Amino acid sequence: MRELWEEYHDKIMERLGWLGALLVILGYYLNANQHLSCWSVWIVGNLCVAGYSAYKKAYPTLVMSLIITAMNIYGYASWNSS
Repeated sequence: MRELWEEYHDKIMERLGWLGALLVILGYYLNANQHLSCWSVWIVGNLCVAGYSAYKKAYPTLVMSLIITAMNIYGYASWNSS
């Protein structure tokens, strides 16, 4: 039973990583078309990548994703005030 749970958990985490990657790409598209929603899509995407990176113990990517998330929050605040 434990093996089934671990296999299921691995699949969920891998999907989380892919979801994050797709959201980051979508964020670039939205940003290129000057949609304010790009920032929230990027925030969610980068947090998904950060979660996946933590699971995989890829700490440099985890730190990078968290820093980019902070920059996304700053970007949203800057665009939203304009």
